[in-house]
Amino acid sequence: PDELRAAASRLRVGTLVVTMGRDGALAVGPDGVAWRLGTASVSGHFPVGSGDAFLAGMLAARAVGAGLASQLRLGAGAAAANTEQPGAGVVDPRRAVELAAQVPLDRLA
Repeated sequence: PDELRAAASRLRVGTLVVTMGRDGALAVGPDGVAWRLGTASVSGHFPVGSGDAFLAGMLAARAVGAGLASQLRLGAGAAAANTEQPGAGVVDPRRAVELAAQVPLDRLA
């Protein structure tokens, strides 16, 4: 978490998220709280566009005033939903929300 906080500081960004594919993501918010995000359990075979779907899910949650934890979960849900449909960026919003509820999220020290 300290390396992530230092990177956010060096980059002068409030929120930094590093996605790691099937290994989830690491994030740090403007309050300095770091998070370890898991992934939803899906058997999708179409990963192309999942990073973009993750960002879109995060931004959709942010647009309605959700906090960083909810943004991360919806991002992961959207990324997972993307893997279930052929074609990049094909995401069913209801499925993204459903999968977001399954995503493990741990606050790091």
